[in-house]
Amino acid sequence: MANLTEKLIFSFGESLWDCLPDGRQPGGAPMNIALHLHRLGAPVRLISRIGEDALGQELADYLRQHSLHLDFLQTDPIHPTGTVAVTLAENGDAAYDIVQPVAWDFIAEEAALQAVEQNMIVYSSLASRNETSRNTLLHLLPRTSFRAFDLNLRPPFYDQELIETLGRKADLLKMNGEEFALLKAWYGAKDVSAEEALKKISTALENPMICVTAGSEGAWLLQEGQVYFQPAFKVQVKDTIGAGDAFLAALLKQLLESAPPQQCLQYACAVGAFVASKEGANPAYTPQDIDAMLR
Repeated sequence: MANLTEKLIFSFGESLWDCLPDGRQPGGAPMNIALHLHRLGAPVRLISRIGEDALGQELADYLRQHSLHLDFLQTDPIHPTGTVAVTLAENGDAAYDIVQPVAWDFIAEEAALQAVEQNMIVYSSLASRNETSRNTLLHLLPRTSFRAFDLNLRPPFYDQELIETLGRKADLLKMNGEEFALLKAWYGAKDVSAEEALKKISTALENPMICVTAGSEGAWLLQEGQVYFQPAFKVQVKDTIGAGDAFLAALLKQLLESAPPQQCLQYACAVGAFVASKEGANPAYTPQDIDAMLR
C-alpha cells in the first residue's frame, strides 16, 4: 500500500440538501465524508459544485461554520444546488429520490484541481451519472497516490460497466451489504463465504483492499490477501443517514495513520455506530465519545 503519511484527502462529488419529512439537512456522501474527516482531524478538501442560489449560499455557509476549506467548491451560474427527497422506513433505513440535473453534475476540471497530484482521493458512483463530472473524475484519478471508491449505488444512476471502470482504478473499494450481494452475483460468488467472496471480487476488480459494512452484523476488511472481521457495536439506531460515510472517513483516517487493519476496522465501526445512534448525517462528537465506544 502507498505511504499515506501526511497526505491530503480530496473528497469528490455531490454536495446537496437532503429534504426529509421534518426539514432540510446538508448531505451528499462526499460532503459527509469530508465533514467527518475534518472532525476526526484529517487534512481534507471537498471537490464539489453548488448553484448560485440561496440553497447554495446556505450550504457554503454551513461548510464554513464547520471550518471546512472551500478552495475547491465550485459555483454554477446555470444549474441549481442539488436536492434529494429522503424517506425513512420504520427501522431507520433511508430511501432517496435524487433530482437531476443539478450543479454537482457539472464539476469542471479547473486548474486548481492540480492540487490532487500525489494526494489521496475518495469518490463514489453517483457523481459519475453525468458526463461532465465523470470526465473530470477520470482525469483526476491517475494523478493521485491512493484512490478510495465508495460504491454508494443509487438506482438508476449506475451500471456494471461504470462500477468496473471506477472500481478498477481504486486502491480501496468500500460497499454496504446490499452492494456486496450485488457484486457477489456479478462475479459468481453468491454461494461462498464472505471471505471467499471478497477475494473473488478483489480478483475481478483488481482491488487490493475491500471493505464491506453490513449494519448490525459488523464489517469485513480484505487487505493484502488477509480478511479481518469486526462485530458491530450495539447501539439504538436513530437513522442510518451518514453512518456509512462516517465509517469510511474513520477508516481512511486510520489508514492515513498506518494503523493495523483490525484497529482500522474497529475504529471505523465505532464511529459509524455512534453516528447511527444520533439524528442526521453529521452529529457532533469528540474523540472521547469514540473512545467510550471502544472501551
